[in-house]
Amino acid sequence: MLKYYVRRSGGEEFQLVTKPPADNVWIHGEAVSYDDLHYLSHTYGMDINVLRDVLDINELPRVEMQPDGLYVFVRMVQRGKHGKIVTTPVLMVVKDTVFINVSTALTTDLNLATPGMVAQSKDTISLLLGSFAAVINEYEELMQRTARYVHDTGQRLRSHEVTNDDFIKFVTIEDNLNEYLMNLNSMMVVAERLREILKESDDTEAIEDILLYIRQLVVSIQSHNQSITSIRNAYGTIANNVLNQRMKTLTALTLLIALPNVFYGMYGMNVGLPYHDNPLAYPSIVTFSIIVVLLVFIIGRKRGIF
Repeated sequence: MLKYYVRRSGGEEFQLVTKPPADNVWIHGEAVSYDDLHYLSHTYGMDINVLRDVLDINELPRVEMQPDGLYVFVRMVQRGKHGKIVTTPVLMVVKDTVFINVSTALTTDLNLATPGMVAQSKDTISLLLGSFAAVINEYEELMQRTARYVHDTGQRLRSHEVTNDDFIKFVTIEDNLNEYLMNLNSMMVVAERLREILKESDDTEAIEDILLYIRQLVVSIQSHNQSITSIRNAYGTIANNVLNQRMKTLTALTLLIALPNVFYGMYGMNVGLPYHDNPLAYPSIVTFSIIVVLLVFIIGRKRGIF
C-alpha cells in the first residue's frame, strides 16, 4: 500500500493526499508488493532492479548511488512473538524533490521519521536522515525494555528469586542483542558511506549525530551482554555454594545420626553383652550416645566442619 504526503511550505505538517503528485512528495509504502514497486519505477523513473530488493527479507543495509537517485537500505526492528524481535528491510530513495520509504512490514504512517526532524526538514535529504534516525530510535526503545528486564533479574538474584525460565529467556535476549548488534554495525557502515556522499552538503552534522547514536547503542548492547554473563555466572556460583552448604549439612546430620546406631546395633545383637542384665543398661547407652554425639558436634563446630 502506498500513501502520499505533501506540504505547502517547509514549516507545515505533511498532509495525506489521494492523488500522487509528480514532485515535492513523500511516498510511504507499507506491505508493498511488486506491483507497487513497478508503479513507482514507472511513475518516478527509478530502477526496478534496486527497488525489488526490498522484497528480500534477508536484504542487508547498504547504499547505492545511481544516476536516477540515492538508494539506502536499512533494517527496521519490531517486537515479535514470545519476545523475539523481527527485522525487516526498509528502502529509502531520494530523487530530486521526491522521497520514498517502503517496506514489506506493516508500519504506521509516520513511524519511519522522527516528528522533530519531519517538521524541520527542508529537503528530501533531511527526510532521509530523519527516517534513518527513526529506524535507529526503534532499536533504542526495544533495547530499553531488554535493559529493564536484565536489571530486574539482577535485583531478584539478590533474593534468590531467579528461575530457570529467566535463563531460558536470556537465550532469546542474547539472540536479540546479537541481531541488534549485527544490524546496527551494518547501518553504521551505511551512515559512514552517506557521510562520504554528502560531505559537501549541510547535513554532515546530522549524519555525525546518527553515527554517534549508533555507537552509543552498540556500547549499550555490549554492556547488556556483559550484564547477562555476570548474572549467569553469579547464579551459577550461588547455586554451587548453596549445593555445597546443603551437602555439608546433610553429611553432618548423617554422621550424627549414624553414631548412636553403632551402639544401638551393637546391643541389638542376640549375643551375650556386658551389663545386658543390668536394669540401667538402656538409659546408660542412650546417655552415652547423646554425650558422644554432642562431643562430635562440638569438635566439628570448633574445627569449622559443621
